[in-house]
Amino acid sequence: MLKKSSLLGIVLIASACSSEEKEVLVEKELLENLSTNNDVNTWRIVYESDDYLIEGFVASPSNTEEKYPTLIINRGGNRDYGEIEEEWLHYQSLWAERGYTVISSQYREGGNSEGIDEYGGDDVNDVLQLQHVARELEFADEENTYMLGISRGGLMTYRAIQEGMPINAAATTGGVSDLLGSYEARGLAMRQELVELVGHPSEVPEEYERRSAINWSEDITSPLLLIHGEIDERVPFEQSLQLYQAMNENGQVVKLISYEDGDHGLDNYFSEYHRAIEEWFETY
Repeated sequence: MLKKSSLLGIVLIASACSSEEKEVLVEKELLENLSTNNDVNTWRIVYESDDYLIEGFVASPSNTEEKYPTLIINRGGNRDYGEIEEEWLHYQSLWAERGYTVISSQYREGGNSEGIDEYGGDDVNDVLQLQHVARELEFADEENTYMLGISRGGLMTYRAIQEGMPINAAATTGGVSDLLGSYEARGLAMRQELVELVGHPSEVPEEYERRSAINWSEDITSPLLLIHGEIDERVPFEQSLQLYQAMNENGQVVKLISYEDGDHGLDNYFSEYHRAIEEWFETY
């Protein structure tokens, strides 16, 4: 786990406000001892979201005199499960090598972030605020922003688009689009997690609907690439299939790529589906 108490060289960002909007970036520190490509820089950041300080990470080509398209990657998991650690930073660097400024959030209650994880409730603001973070990074082209969501990160991606975040195009892998369906498909442990994070579906059905893009597919206005394994044991393939069908019927820009023997992680198809994502982004 990357703890801020063990990291050096914290750069405090000035808290002055412009006449137009308040700066949200509070800390930005270069991580110098990562075994990533020397042509990529990685920073740990802290930014404001609602009343909380949220931890995140940025990766970008080391030539910071240029601006690069912004890619926001939304992680899976909840709270500290699936939190961003060194393996994720290596993954971010792969996208930075392809010419993106990559930004990821721990979300509230993950890593060193404050607040309580709501699994796609008001914590979607932690993603929405990243567009303002990008605006404060001199090497990020915030006018060209893309988004990739993984598992729960797919849910966050759909919610961010629903909230009006300007995204050129988005992609999800194993994305959650029907939270009630996920509750019903998972075992006791994950059901209990969802009850703690969201509430029981019989008591707060509206909260499950709020987090389920299948109920408001018409609000997904950005071109969307859905990637899903057909034997996904965590998020049923039918979730992406049904979202694709709903969007396609509405005449929205959507594409579905499925893998017959693909599981949740799609480990056997890593290179293949990442090429598809890159081509999708390049199209838009």
